[in-house]
Amino acid sequence: MKKRLVILLAGLLTVLSMGFGSAQFSDVPAGHWAKEAVEAIAAQGLIVGFPDGTFRGNENLTRYQAALIIYRLLQQLQGQQGQPAPKMDEETLNTIRNAVQELAAELAALGVRVSALEDNAASKDDIARLEAAIEELKGMKAQPGQGMDQQALSDLADRVEAASVAADTALAQAQQLADRLDAVEGDLATVKTQLEADADSIRALNELSVLLNQDVLSLQDRVTALEKSVGTLSEQDFSEFATKEDVAAVQEFATALRGDLVRLSDRVGALSTTVDDINKRVGALESVKFTLTGSISATYGYATATGPNFDIDRLFSSNQLSSGSGADDSSGARLRAAVRRGDFNQNYTDASGSLSFGLKFASGPVSEVSVNTDFGALNPDLSRALKVNSASVKGNLSGQDFTVQYNNDDVKFRFNPYLFSNNTDGDVTVRPGVVATLNATALPLSPSVTVVVGSGASTDATKGGGNTVLAGDYFGTRAEVGLLGLKFGLSYAERNSGLAGSYPAGGTVTGGRSAFGADWNGKLFGLLSLEGAYVASHDFANPLDFSNQLTTDQAFYTKLGVSLGPVTLNANYRAIDPQFENGVAGMSGDSGYYYFGLGGNGEAPFGPNNVGYGVDGSVKLGILNGIELRGLYDNSSDFATRSQTASTLSVGGTVGLFAGFSLSGWYNNTQVNGSQVSAVDGTQSGLNGNYNYFVYGAQDDRWSSGFGVKLSHDGKASNALISGLNLNLAYRTFYNPASSSNSFTDIEAAASYSGKLAILSLNPFIRYHTFTDSSATSTTYDYNTLKFGISASTDPLGIPLKPSLDGAYAQRTTDITRGPSTNDASESFWRAGLTLNEFFASGSKFKIGYASYTATNVVSPLAQGNAPARGYTGSFSSISNDRIFEYPGEIQFPWNLTTGAGTNSGGVAGLYTEWTYGNLTSAFGVFNLTDA
Repeated sequence: MKKRLVILLAGLLTVLSMGFGSAQFSDVPAGHWAKEAVEAIAAQGLIVGFPDGTFRGNENLTRYQAALIIYRLLQQLQGQQGQPAPKMDEETLNTIRNAVQELAAELAALGVRVSALEDNAASKDDIARLEAAIEELKGMKAQPGQGMDQQALSDLADRVEAASVAADTALAQAQQLADRLDAVEGDLATVKTQLEADADSIRALNELSVLLNQDVLSLQDRVTALEKSVGTLSEQDFSEFATKEDVAAVQEFATALRGDLVRLSDRVGALSTTVDDINKRVGALESVKFTLTGSISATYGYATATGPNFDIDRLFSSNQLSSGSGADDSSGARLRAAVRRGDFNQNYTDASGSLSFGLKFASGPVSEVSVNTDFGALNPDLSRALKVNSASVKGNLSGQDFTVQYNNDDVKFRFNPYLFSNNTDGDVTVRPGVVATLNATALPLSPSVTVVVGSGASTDATKGGGNTVLAGDYFGTRAEVGLLGLKFGLSYAERNSGLAGSYPAGGTVTGGRSAFGADWNGKLFGLLSLEGAYVASHDFANPLDFSNQLTTDQAFYTKLGVSLGPVTLNANYRAIDPQFENGVAGMSGDSGYYYFGLGGNGEAPFGPNNVGYGVDGSVKLGILNGIELRGLYDNSSDFATRSQTASTLSVGGTVGLFAGFSLSGWYNNTQVNGSQVSAVDGTQSGLNGNYNYFVYGAQDDRWSSGFGVKLSHDGKASNALISGLNLNLAYRTFYNPASSSNSFTDIEAAASYSGKLAILSLNPFIRYHTFTDSSATSTTYDYNTLKFGISASTDPLGIPLKPSLDGAYAQRTTDITRGPSTNDASESFWRAGLTLNEFFASGSKFKIGYASYTATNVVSPLAQGNAPARGYTGSFSSISNDRIFEYPGEIQFPWNLTTGAGTNSGGVAGLYTEWTYGNLTSAFGVFNLTDA
């Protein structure tokens, strides 16, 4: 391509030179290949040579010289010399245009190569990184005795600076080279423009193109040499960019830098050794770490009462004056839930605190020790005024983790649901003990071993007493292993002594007892759920005899479950001796007997005096908005004699409709000894075991006899017709043994709404319930109940003190239309309160409220009077409950009027105030109990 360009430009200049004379130069000898062209452009006046008569054809053409030549050429083309402009044909003109464009492309490529040289990172970025490294070394803080040589760093920086100057010089020279290329490219662009204006007059450029081509070829050679020199960075090549002195300075700098880096590496190694030594010393100091935490609290107050005890929670829930959990007011034998007991038999005044400290060890078999203490400054029992409440030790023995936990009051442990379960007990009896666990990974199957040792008081009147199942010294051990997705446990427990006694609901304590058990729990192969336990227990007075249920109390149950897509199926078998009532045979303190109102036998799944089996399952289909079909069959007999057999069959289903609505239906048939029974006439007690019982409103109303249908709307459903609106419309009919038909009819309609209007939250509710016996008897009632009310509250207002208001109102009226008694019952409750959420200081809150409850012809458990002083709290707004507060509430069935309509009337009212600021709380209340 370059050769063709030279030929074309030479031809162009030849054409332009026709008809002109020639000039002679002393340094252009005869026969020189460009002699004719030089003489031609000289004759045209385009070039005149130097004053000494030389042409100097081997020297570089400067920009000024090129500008002068082109200027003269343009004058020739424009006819300013008085000569006619030569003419060209169109083909020649196009050829020249193409040649000029190709020459411009070649020059542009040369410019790119020079720019690459200018930006080459080998001479700029490397030096910049070296400078940054030196600055970083200057900023390092040396360790004592290992300071950095600042003079060496200064010399190093000077050398980098010298190298940088040298590189900048080389780049400046490259920039000059680029400027020359830019000039050539710009001049040729001007020529191209002029040629397009008058193409027939440019033939005279032929000789000039030869000279320019020589310069281009020379420039190309120099660029190639520069590219090679940048790649190798050899000493000889650096002369193209900078002086040899600059190159030598860079090499000297590199040598010095290597030496400095070697010295720096040695110092870093020494510093690393020092740091390792420091870490070892710190580790030694941290091998034992001491921790200390504590708290202190004090309460002062008093309660006075001129009348019967009563429950403040029924007026103000979550108040500070409530006595919480404690013993029953009358018998002192069992624990009553906070909302089921009175508050005016307590002494508020108390001062107590806690102090916990611990030690942590980085090595050795013991990793952590902690001790928790507490004290009661006003405790009359000085032996318990300051005590160690609990302590624990954690550690590792040959890679096996262990823990030892001591508790002075309420030690917790559970072997299996029917043996040695004491997870709930704690306030009923004082029972100190130790629980130790070891993950024995060194043994086959890597069992987890638990050992329990303790001693329980036989009775403690201040904490209820009565729970003697773990009185005296007790001991237990358990090993648990994992296999095939299941956990298998083997347990042994014994109680060495204790008081003899009996319980109204069954079960007798006669002294020492021992038991052993096995249990299993988990999912086999990730598919089949298994759960079960076996326990054999006997008094020390009787020998252990598995074949004699009179001397050896036994409990066994197993549950099997499987889920396959939409199908869920469960089955069980159980055989539970009557002596497991109240946790006696299993030495378990979790029985509901000890916790008034909680019911059940702790975590045990089946009640005592029960042998039988059951199957239940469900199928969920994805059609419509979801369909679920459910079924249950259960058959059981009394354990001791097998003389009473009870069975129940239940089928039910739910269909998801639209807009949050669903429709449910069920059918039940429960029989005792082949005769159908009802859940409402008292024969429900004939079912075996205290876990097979009817609960009104439970799923499908199981363990009853009859059928029902219910339409519901869920206000929380994503597709709810009205968000926050709950609706229940139900129809039930139950079997009546007196008429041998389903003569008990139960109808309910209820609605509640939870919503917000600006800053006001509203919760209105209404319930209507009617129960009739179409086959009238002397023991049943017909009645209608209407219950309605509302609760409301506001957000804190944006004014001083940030006040908010709250209030509630509920009314229940029961109209007894037929029965042994026609005493209509009613209840009324209302409450109004003000809260100052910022009581003169941030975090300070003040509450004040007044509440009133009155009732007529209700049932009351209080032995010290007839007023309805106690009952459940928080049910006043329930749409599944007829009653507001009065005891016994909704126990087993809402038409509990069959046990007596009740004649107790009266009320409770009072004012309550409460102020809190941080951990400081002050409360005051004055209440009035009225007896009709």
